Amino acid sequence: MTVSSTETKVLYAGNGSTAAFAIPFMFLRNEDIDVMLVDAHGVEWILSEGTDYSLVGAGDQAGGVCSVVRPLETGQTLVLRREPDMVQEVDYVENDAFPAATHEAALDKLTMICQSLAEKLDRALTFRVSSAVSGVNLPEPDPDRMLAWNSAGNDLVNKDVMTLGAITTPVPISQGGTDADNPTEALFNLGFGSAGLTVAGCEEEAEIVAAIGAEPVDAEILRSYAPRLLKAVYGEEAQAYEGRSLAGLAVVRNHVTWSLTGASQFSDVPLPYDGTYVFHIYPLGHDLALAASYKHDGLLPAPDANAGEIRIAVEQFNARRTIVSLQNMEA
Repeated sequence: MTVSSTETKVLYAGNGSTAAFAIPFMFLRNEDIDVMLVDAHGVEWILSEGTDYSLVGAGDQAGGVCSVVRPLETGQTLVLRREPDMVQEVDYVENDAFPAATHEAALDKLTMICQSLAEKLDRALTFRVSSAVSGVNLPEPDPDRMLAWNSAGNDLVNKDVMTLGAITTPVPISQGGTDADNPTEALFNLGFGSAGLTVAGCEEEAEIVAAIGAEPVDAEILRSYAPRLLKAVYGEEAQAYEGRSLAGLAVVRNHVTWSLTGASQFSDVPLPYDGTYVFHIYPLGHDLALAASYKHDGLLPAPDANAGEIRIAVEQFNARRTIVSLQNMEA
């Protein structure tokens, strides 16, 4: 026999009815064929002979057939690949007759092994033919680091992008980004609640009125100057409060001034609307802790009891409350 074809792998798309698939290349043993199923989400599953499929045609130069137990569904892909064991099983005995068929079968297997390796190399990253680079090695995986060239440009290393002055996405708010990977999340992180997201998607004042499905007491606020919408909803004046806890506060404005009367905690408090709330806290030398129920990016500074004002911005969206900024203002 000869191995006249370089084909060593074939892919079939499922159609919901076909269960028998041709293997258009020669294989010596059933064990030489790997059968893999790829689902519609790209997840790969190695199938088992006798349980998931059966093979016929081993040793036939024209190839054979793989029959799966269940027809492939639309969106699934069947991968048939020849992967012979890399062993040499022919034993030549000195002074015996030269076994031509046995010798040719050994050469056929070596050719199939080479073709299997070539198929893998075709899927590997390589340098172009004219490159003089050699000895490049991949470092061990390192969490939250990126793969990059070393300073000499001759090998790959793991690097921390922060030390390079570079950034990854999503970009944290503390680095001037939105801490999001989609527009909706970005608007939310930048201080827009559900009402804000609706308004942000409108181009005309009339669209704003229709989108929110209601009008303030003075509808001309919307029609004449859209940015005054927030004043119509929340009011212009800040809400004053004094005490050691927010537990007894009924928030009615989006700006709250809070004078501490002792060591306090910025505790969970019901907020009437989705949107941004700013708390102007006057510590007056008292410590302030942040309740664990508020989410944040972990980069907020600690509240300073000696600050003239601690300014905290809270964003509420779908009952999720996030501290988006904390500033210790000078006295």
